[in-house]
Amino acid sequence: MVYSTVSSMLRPVAALFALFIALPLPGDAASTKPHYKGHTSVVLPFANASSNSDLHASPTVYLGFNGSTEYREFIMDTGSVGIIASADIFQPAPGAQNLGYGEQVYSSSGIVEKGTWWSATQEFYDADGNVVATANVPVLQVTEIACTDGARSCTPNMHPTGISVMGIGFARESLQQTRGTPSYNAFLNLQKVLTKGKLKKLPKDWTNGYVVTPTGVELGLTSKNTKNAGFVKLQPWSQYSTKELPEWMPAQMTISVNGFSGEGGILLDTGVDTAFLSPPIGSTVGPLVACPGTGLVECAPDGDVISVYLPHQSDPVAYYTFTIGQAGNPMQPNGVDVVHDSTGVFFNTSRHVLGGINFIYDNKNGYVGYIWNGNSSSSVGFVKPS
Repeated sequence: MVYSTVSSMLRPVAALFALFIALPLPGDAASTKPHYKGHTSVVLPFANASSNSDLHASPTVYLGFNGSTEYREFIMDTGSVGIIASADIFQPAPGAQNLGYGEQVYSSSGIVEKGTWWSATQEFYDADGNVVATANVPVLQVTEIACTDGARSCTPNMHPTGISVMGIGFARESLQQTRGTPSYNAFLNLQKVLTKGKLKKLPKDWTNGYVVTPTGVELGLTSKNTKNAGFVKLQPWSQYSTKELPEWMPAQMTISVNGFSGEGGILLDTGVDTAFLSPPIGSTVGPLVACPGTGLVECAPDGDVISVYLPHQSDPVAYYTFTIGQAGNPMQPNGVDVVHDSTGVFFNTSRHVLGGINFIYDNKNGYVGYIWNGNSSSSVGFVKPS
């Protein structure tokens, strides 16, 4: 586990393992509304949308490389940045540039994915095999899995296969993701999008960002696809920003655990089905029980009530609540893994947040946005349009 002296955020990656990320918490975030001049966006449906209405799996997209007509399913992970693939799924094109050694470290499991970063281009496909967008970002070809000292769940493998993850999150830079910057995010480095039946270069009024829904992601922000959204301004993270691609600090929230509240950072993570919580001081969580599917005795028990306010408990832009173990709430994660972090409060929602809320990331202007999608009862949450 890696900790910051200021605070830390928890990021489980690609529905596999939890990882601590050293990140500063954002400052006070005010609710405002950006203005979108452009009218161009493109819908990228999830490859597994029809079989994943209950969000039991991470959403996937069809992704191909370097102009080939072949494509594969990749997990679309908002909790990480960068395209990571084993050699059976990605091979660099002739003349591709070797960008050097790379690795992803999964602290809680002890898995270390090692490989080489290569220059590459990407094509995104819809369910009918049509290219709807192209991008240009490096790809990490994983050629070895190693284990850290004291690894909890890891088997070394010199010839790993079946690795296919595309991270499109923000504020994910850390010791484990040294290249987790916007320049490695395919959705922020699009080259062409399908417009009136043809692939065309991005228009000048294109707004870099996306809207994540339970069935797909809409690339490019417009007044139409952000209608009825509640927005929260993010704080700039100049250390990792460039003129073309700014970076922003993590989104903010207030969380109540059995009536005790605290402010901290939130991660809306499509890569996992279990939430991860560092609870507010004074809250009582327990006795802890075995986490679903793992047997690790570190999850909050049935009956605990968790409420999330975005960004603040006073006049929130968005809100949702769930009682662990209670049926009938699509926003409820499979479990809540409790990790006490002395440096701050944080919450990883799991992908089940999409059971009631679509979320927006506006890279150009520095906003997160939330849209109530109506898949959950209004008794468990809401969004107030900005």
